[in-house]
Amino acid sequence: WDNELTEDDMLVICGVYKIFTGNGDQTSDSSWWPKPSTWQGSSMDMGYWSPQCEEWYRHRRALISSGDVGGAPKTAQRWR
Repeated sequence: WDNELTEDDMLVICGVYKIFTGNGDQTSDSSWWPKPSTWQGSSMDMGYWSPQCEEWYRHRRALISSGDVGGAPKTAQRWR
């Protein structure tokens, strides 16, 4: 039994889209939720799900659900 998530699993969970940049075959990632590489080392990376993490999650989910432009997928740079 395998309890490890693959990189592809994580990209699906984060809602990552590969978007062509217009420069040949080059793509850029945008995602509904920050990828683990963005989350790690941030102020939210406490090693557990804190009340602040829950508050942030609920706010982000509300933005997405409402159709607010602030809830649109973001690039890794915009997540920082």
